[in-house]
Amino acid sequence: MRGDSNSSGGTNFKPNPMTNQIVGQEQLVKEMTKVFSIFKNSEGAIRPHFVLTGPSGSGKTFTINQLCEAHDLHYFEVNAAQLTKEGTSGNSLSKALSPLLQAGNRQTVVFVDEFDKLFISGNSNSDHAHETTNGVQNEFLKVLEADETAVFGDYGKYINASTKNVLFIFAGAFNGEEDISLDRLRELGLKTEFLGRVGLVYNTNRLTLENLFAILDNSPLLTKYLELFEDVDKETVTYKLKAIIKKNYDNNTLGARMINTLINQYFIKGGKIDNADQKKVTFQKKLKLD
Repeated sequence: MRGDSNSSGGTNFKPNPMTNQIVGQEQLVKEMTKVFSIFKNSEGAIRPHFVLTGPSGSGKTFTINQLCEAHDLHYFEVNAAQLTKEGTSGNSLSKALSPLLQAGNRQTVVFVDEFDKLFISGNSNSDHAHETTNGVQNEFLKVLEADETAVFGDYGKYINASTKNVLFIFAGAFNGEEDISLDRLRELGLKTEFLGRVGLVYNTNRLTLENLFAILDNSPLLTKYLELFEDVDKETVTYKLKAIIKKNYDNNTLGARMINTLINQYFIKGGKIDNADQKKVTFQKKLKLD
């Protein structure tokens, strides 16, 4: 591994200021920066695959995106909830991993979102899991155990792609449970063999009210809207939206996603955020905007 031994785990990586944009996850960022630094500086020889859990909207995808940019790592996402067992119709793992062909020899992070959808809550080591989802988990295990995997290429041909330079991150809300451990993952249906390959678990925190306020104050979407609507005062917008965020905090199931939803509504509805029409927006039924 390159670099001298220091507090960053034997690497000489200096964190990029863009990681400061990650709100409410300071300790998590510190720990995962060490993981990313080790992966980066070992040139992929060390690949600490891990599971990332946390409430919906707590910033799992955003956090990994920012860390990849800070470490100059190639990145793409796989939605596990949409995967089907190899040989059946649908989006198989070999198709989902086809971007590896474009990655070439670059070190790559594959973010597997909604990985928890491959389990049946409460079963023991996936003994009674659905055949398809259980099969997909087995296929992921094979990918982790090998140095290359067959992916779906042009004209329906399978092509071997290297996985030597790939770090896999398996993320999900896991029914909103907090501080999930390896033992709990096993109870939820993650195979023991899988945990042997993916032995690290990190948990994002639920965003506090102050975290949401900070995200709103620094929202790029709000900045873009204010550039278009020059007669709108930022202080007025944030004052109104913070009141709504505070009122709905305990029932917020959207996490940080709530902020962009409210910003869009505010400007599209002419600032009348409490209009009765707001209740018709089906993707935020939990909010009380009146």
